Amino acid sequence: MSFDVYVVFTNDDGNWWSRFLHKEIKHCFVIKPDQSHYIVYSKTTEKFDLFTSWSKDDILDEPFIMCGYKQKGTHNNLLMLNTCVGHAKQLLGINNMFILTPYQLYKHLSKQKRQEDEKTKGSKANC
Repeated sequence: MSFDVYVVFTNDDGNWWSRFLHKEIKHCFVIKPDQSHYIVYSKTTEKFDLFTSWSKDDILDEPFIMCGYKQKGTHNNLLMLNTCVGHAKQLLGINNMFILTPYQLYKHLSKQKRQEDEKTKGSKANC
């Protein structure tokens, strides 16, 4: 299966509320492959980043978790949070108001991946 976008989960603990998040998954952003480069969509507390890169290695710092995702149509969501998760869900077309943290988004994507693997009887890998 080919993926339209990739969601990257990192351990970014530069904020005061990071202590309340999962110990390894505290931030997420979206990478979209486009011909010979990658488009990166990332929301941080200071700004919204949108840039291109020629190599994934320039974007990704260890440790990280990357999940492939088949992008769905977006919905008009009036309750979108202005967080990395809110922006990622909007880009992915996920309309679940109970996904609030990067770890919850990771669990949601992992569950969808397992369900797709069961349907196709493929390997059962996380993201």
